[in-house]
Amino acid sequence: MEQLLTKEDIKQILYGNFKNPVLMYHGYHLISKEDYPHTALIAVSDHNSLFLIKGNKDTGYEHIIDRHNYWSTKLYTIKKENGETVFQHQSRFPGDVSPIHFTKIADEIYKPENLITENIHKDSNKFDLYIGEYFFENEKKEKVKLLIYKDTKIIHSLFLQSAKFNKKRVKKFPFARGVVKYAKKKPNEVRKVLIPYLNSKGKLCFGITIEKYPELNREDIIIMIFDPKSSDLSKYNFIKIQEREINNFLSMQAEEFNYQHADLREVEQLIQKLDNDLKSGRYEFKREKTSL
Repeated sequence: MEQLLTKEDIKQILYGNFKNPVLMYHGYHLISKEDYPHTALIAVSDHNSLFLIKGNKDTGYEHIIDRHNYWSTKLYTIKKENGETVFQHQSRFPGDVSPIHFTKIADEIYKPENLITENIHKDSNKFDLYIGEYFFENEKKEKVKLLIYKDTKIIHSLFLQSAKFNKKRVKKFPFARGVVKYAKKKPNEVRKVLIPYLNSKGKLCFGITIEKYPELNREDIIIMIFDPKSSDLSKYNFIKIQEREINNFLSMQAEEFNYQHADLREVEQLIQKLDNDLKSGRYEFKREKTSL
């Protein structure tokens, strides 16, 4: 169930912030911290005094960051009418749009002429919807939707109408990239980067492993195929698909970040084919324990 603001929450935000120093200055003045309540005021917009609250996964700043920030790794699913669960790919802002831009964008959209007076959405009794255009740097104007708690200036959500800036995906690819991990090993052991791929139920189905051999200036690209009939992650097959010159990064964190967001469609197409072969019986999973 969605955790939206209650009437008491709204009252607290609107009437409980008279002495809040954030109201004395526009822009961002607080960093969202875990111990802040969801009603904490994070920023006030420059022109229209719109309130951006910390919120949670369903509303406010955290909601916008998780669902619409280009660099977010949060995964969302939705159930179709036939009962099938699939990934939901929300529109993302361009990569150079940071949280500090949110109130600036909201200010541009919050205009009387942008208010949708005939909003047929099921939540139209809770929110006022504004749709307007915003000029992103080096881009044409794009339509942006702004949702405000009804009869207030509290921002519920802010997002692009189109998915123009989303990362490119393999068509009908049934998996989503999980959190990339760098396996830090001893100096004399092989270093590995694991790029996991999960299905819409959260099961680890495939992985891309990059084995790094610094002394040989070589790294191997390997696809891992996990047992589709088992939750035992020690059971997997693997296929080495490429050897190449080692790709060095400034740090483990930089490498994790790169592969978290890199365009890996070429390998993902192979994963998609392997998945189709598994389902059709053209590929048979070897169920004895295998390891890299």
